[in-house]
Amino acid sequence: MSIYRQSRHPLVRWWWEMDRMAVAVIVVIMLCGAVAVTTASVAVAKTYNVGPYYFAVRHYLFLMMALGVMLGMTTLKPEGVKRIGMLLFAGAYLGVLMTFMIGTEVKGARRWIDIGGQSIQPTEFLKPALILVTAWLLAHADPRKQLRGYFASILLMMAVGLPVLAQPNFGMALAMGLVWFAQVFMAGLPLLWLAPVVAGGLCTVVGAYTLLPHVRDRLERFINPEASDTYQVDQANEAIMMGHLWGRGAGEGVVKHQLPDAHTDFIFAVLAEEFGIIVGIMVMGLFLTLVLRGFSRVLQQDDRFVLLSVGGLLTLVSIHVCVNIGVALHIVPTTGMTLPFISYGGSSTFAMALVLGFLLALLRKQGKRI
Repeated sequence: MSIYRQSRHPLVRWWWEMDRMAVAVIVVIMLCGAVAVTTASVAVAKTYNVGPYYFAVRHYLFLMMALGVMLGMTTLKPEGVKRIGMLLFAGAYLGVLMTFMIGTEVKGARRWIDIGGQSIQPTEFLKPALILVTAWLLAHADPRKQLRGYFASILLMMAVGLPVLAQPNFGMALAMGLVWFAQVFMAGLPLLWLAPVVAGGLCTVVGAYTLLPHVRDRLERFINPEASDTYQVDQANEAIMMGHLWGRGAGEGVVKHQLPDAHTDFIFAVLAEEFGIIVGIMVMGLFLTLVLRGFSRVLQQDDRFVLLSVGGLLTLVSIHVCVNIGVALHIVPTTGMTLPFISYGGSSTFAMALVLGFLLALLRKQGKRI
């Protein structure tokens, strides 16, 4: 008889019910982030006039606390995840509204709130919360309740999207909209119902391009780079190519000395330049493993809330990875989206810890060994 069956201790049951392979992949990603930020920290610290390992030490602390938060969330059952999601949504949405009153303006946008000397970006926490609330609204199997939930989710998306756009934070609003659309699609709603949403989304993009100068500027720089200032993207792209297969060597990179955001938006370029394209592909493989494993596991679920929540959370992770790496490769316009657990940032790291903590909690096999 296995130790799992002999023991009734909650920690033993939790360990055997957990997707331990997914946890291992996440820990390896965190270690990659620790290495990447360490090598970028010395160069970036000079720009901000702080100690050489200021960003590295803070990132270590963020990662350790994030790991604790993630593992803590995995102890929840689906009902607990739902309740935490509702509370998180209320708090994060209030935080987004507060940015217009007491928010700190950075580069023309009010996205941050200073609390106790720490800067917090409420929209980072709003993303996973919105996914859980949307899943709850769409989880009804009854067609009439499903229709009501669908329209309620549209109103919810509008209520969230408008203040996020007004910050302005078009990239974040677009990511939320894409995840919401993925959840609606996974809910199996008739395609006819989706037509107005697609039309509304296109109108929003056109409106943002027309009314928001920074959105128009980024799109024009992406579409017509020859006539625009694309210095940061060009340097990141060149760094990846100069890394070749095996890289320049740890600490020998050049791009981190040229870009002020080398530790955040362009961390993948730092990693690929110093450790090579092979390591860059390995990092992408880790994220791909995590996403594919999550989707393969959730397809075995009968609970619609679990299915829609996990689908939305995995879609969010995929968007973060694809956009961040895509910016470095000049495949998508710059958006300021972080690479989960690898880019430096407190709010983004803790928010992603909640995302993956909820994910692991919902995929736990209650009472079964994995």
